[in-house]
Amino acid sequence: MTPSRLQYLLDRYLNGTATEAEQAEYDHWYEQQQVPEINAFTSAERSEMYAVIATRIREKRRVVYLRRAAAVAAAVVIAAGALWMFNTTLPPARKVAVKQEVLQPDTTAIANTSGKQQILHLPDGSQVILYKDAEIRFVAPFGTKNRVVLLRGKGYFNVAANAPKPFTVWSEGVSTTALGTSFTISSKQKEVNVILHTGKVMVKTNTQVRYLTPGQSLVCNAATGIARLQPTPEKTLVTPKIDFGSLRGFTATFDQAPLSNVFDTIARGYHVNIQLKAAAFNNIAFSGVIRDTDSLLQVLHRIAMLHDLKITSTNTGYRIEKNH
Repeated sequence: MTPSRLQYLLDRYLNGTATEAEQAEYDHWYEQQQVPEINAFTSAERSEMYAVIATRIREKRRVVYLRRAAAVAAAVVIAAGALWMFNTTLPPARKVAVKQEVLQPDTTAIANTSGKQQILHLPDGSQVILYKDAEIRFVAPFGTKNRVVLLRGKGYFNVAANAPKPFTVWSEGVSTTALGTSFTISSKQKEVNVILHTGKVMVKTNTQVRYLTPGQSLVCNAATGIARLQPTPEKTLVTPKIDFGSLRGFTATFDQAPLSNVFDTIARGYHVNIQLKAAAFNNIAFSGVIRDTDSLLQVLHRIAMLHDLKITSTNTGYRIEKNH
């Protein structure tokens, strides 16, 4: 599938105008992206994993598959491995706020061992809030091959848009896939709860596929695959605040560039959403330099002071408009 065709299908899907044929075409493409290529185990861990799988087979216990029943046999090993990883007691963590370790040369694990929320910025521009005792694992460098995250516990995800690479979070065998949206996932006692704050997501269990719209909450039984919508208290729907203003590490130079283009460049550079009416800024030219030590908020405030602009913080970034 070409990138332009994929972008067209995703736009149709996200705005709710996709036909059944277009939805089927997207679902077929999505199925091909779903096996998480994460080698998060040492050789000793893989040997123990295979022993666990063999025992379960002999005891005729039911395996919760990460993919549908028709998936190839290799997916069974991956699915069982993911479940084994999240059901196995991890080594004691050091008493630090966030612990990051490289399990294999291409795999990274980040655990929140503090008693408060911790904010992470992934290399693709997505933001994550890890709650107490939560952990994520992913292939590094993140976003090169795919954007697949394994989650244990509770995490909030504000996903940077990237049409060719869906952002998928696996938790207890349940996958949640999104593009440019924000959602919260929590797992406890084989039950996974997905709350959508903005955009749209697709949630898959081993038996069901469900689509959520903002404000909806879906509870999934990891053992049976049954998912059900449930009323969500208003306080639960409040989107966690992320400090976008502290983002750094972007450099750029502008010479009499239209201000609308400047804001587009800043949004891409800092991986943040900036809302504005572009036509209102096309006749304003801007010259200046952004250093890697400049925070996003410093950059925006300097531009706002020069051109008498109003900056409003939003859940996904900033809204910018003229003061008069």
